[in-house]
Amino acid sequence: MNIKIRNTLAEITGASLAMIWMWLNLTEASLMTIQAVSKVLAQGIGGSIILIIALHIIFNILSSIITGQYEEDIDDERDKIFELYALQVSSAIFGISIVATLVLLGWFNLTIISGLIAITFSGFIASILSLLLKIYLYR
Repeated sequence: MNIKIRNTLAEITGASLAMIWMWLNLTEASLMTIQAVSKVLAQGIGGSIILIIALHIIFNILSSIITGQYEEDIDDERDKIFELYALQVSSAIFGISIVATLVLLGWFNLTIISGLIAITFSGFIASILSLLLKIYLYR
């Protein structure tokens, strides 16, 4: 497996696990205070960063053990173009999600807690979809 795909899978796994953890801790979000919801979301974001770093390390160590060689991560022009496409997709999805959430907050009386959760999860979903696009482009 290519190192780019391996690293991208580590990022998808870390973000997905963080989203699942946050979702499980926000089952009673309507009864929680905004401080409690913010604490869960902040812990989920921080946990995802730590988890992604740890998964990168674990995936690369396991790959080196299995293949018996160390693979360096080299970027070329193609990689930069793929990164740009993924960034554009992620930005578009997140921007549309922000606007939709603001519309729901303004005109349809969505609660602030629900809006905060929606914005956080839309960021994770936008990131995961852009990473899936990168995997598709690398294949």
